[in-house]
Amino acid sequence: MRVSDLLNRDSVLLHADIQDAADALGVLVELQESNGVITNGTAYYNAVCEREAAGGSTGIGDGIALPHACNAGVAAPGVAALTLRRGVDWGAPDNRPVDLIFMIAVPTQAQAEHLLILARLVNLLSDTNLVKELRASVSREDFIMRMARAEASRFA
Repeated sequence: MRVSDLLNRDSVLLHADIQDAADALGVLVELQESNGVITNGTAYYNAVCEREAAGGSTGIGDGIALPHACNAGVAAPGVAALTLRRGVDWGAPDNRPVDLIFMIAVPTQAQAEHLLILARLVNLLSDTNLVKELRASVSREDFIMRMARAEASRFA
């Protein structure tokens, strides 16, 4: 399963003006709902917020966050991506504001896929050149193409 295959034009929003992490999560849920990945946005939003509160921040450092949850309100595995004009506090371990966010949504029965997607994203986003390219993407298609190219190169 390729992360880039789980992204599409409607699941990516670039250079958004968002004020805080809660609003960013809401936008990401809406992106996933518009694709039919999430069938119950309220339940999924609450699950992600509970995970953030109970399990610690999904901010991984370097301005990146990977919010995620397994929830019955998810129809199929999906990924949404959001870049922000100005970073927001996400409680990341390096205290850096987050401006690049990938939301992973998977149904409750897809635990293996959940872990695979999360591991693959962490691996890809450890490449500082890719992260710079993603932040500089000029279109949704450009963003997805950069992810697909990096993924094909790294996981050939």
